[in-house]
Amino acid sequence: MFKRLLPHICLDTAVVFLVLFVLDRFNEAMHFLSRDVFKIPFAIFLVLVIVESLILIVHQRRR
Repeated sequence: MFKRLLPHICLDTAVVFLVLFVLDRFNEAMHFLSRDVFKIPFAIFLVLVIVESLILIVHQRRR
């Protein structure tokens, strides 16, 4: 059960953090992410987590 839930949890969490990243880009006064050196690798990581989670979800549904 946990193996099937894990991609969904990762996907949901990554989408939430991606929304916070976009909000921080439009309104820098919110200071969700304070360091510029952290923002780009974090965004790349979030996109990769979303892609990997979607691939795992599709793979599990085909089985």
